[in-house]
Amino acid sequence: MKPRRLSLRRRSQAGVTLVELLVAIIIFGIVSSLLVTAWINLQRTSVFAMQSDNAQGNARDALTRMSTEIRDAQPQTMPTASPSPSPTWDVLTLAQPTEVDFYSAYNQPGANADGSGTAALRLTRLYLDTSGSSPQKNLMWQRDTNNNGTFDGSDRTIVLARNVVNNSIPNTSVTPNTTYTAIFTYGYRAADGSYSTTDNSGSTNLDLTTVISVQIRLITDVNLSHTPKYDDLSTTVRPRNSSAN
Repeated sequence: MKPRRLSLRRRSQAGVTLVELLVAIIIFGIVSSLLVTAWINLQRTSVFAMQSDNAQGNARDALTRMSTEIRDAQPQTMPTASPSPSPTWDVLTLAQPTEVDFYSAYNQPGANADGSGTAALRLTRLYLDTSGSSPQKNLMWQRDTNNNGTFDGSDRTIVLARNVVNNSIPNTSVTPNTTYTAIFTYGYRAADGSYSTTDNSGSTNLDLTTVISVQIRLITDVNLSHTPKYDDLSTTVRPRNSSAN
């Protein structure tokens, strides 16, 4: 009888020990931690990809809008004859590295299908708002909607692109090097007939009637939460109403 009782006692003590239970809990905790970390990283990657795509899409839309408006810019008075010497007229009224001003009838009531219609012309500007200490700036569009010939607080103003960093990105591809990268660079016909470019920085020497193209370069930061990641877009536009064309 004694051997049988000993066998029953041993079987009744069989099962999971405390050490085995602790090991299982630790393994489960490690696996759970890995799964949660992977899920969080996946969520962050998804959010970053969405934000990056949105930022790039907004920058492309801004570039398209600027290209369209500059291409359709026109002088206040179009020539009606060809006297000698041939008349010249300014399509642009201001040409600077981070701002360009011109008259436009784009999306204006009263504009003709071909973009003409001087009654619909309004002074328009595309400019970088450099206020604030952050290196990321807003690219703005403003139109003289009250038609008083100047820009003021009552004029319509919208943000074309956010997180623009042209003002803080040095440009070593120009001579002399600059501490910024111009958004607008102007192609013009020099007196000897050659083609040259300038961002007209701090200069009043550029004859606006000689401008035949505007190079637009827009650099935006699409990774604000971590190390900067730049989206660099560029295009060249020829104002179709320029007297230099």
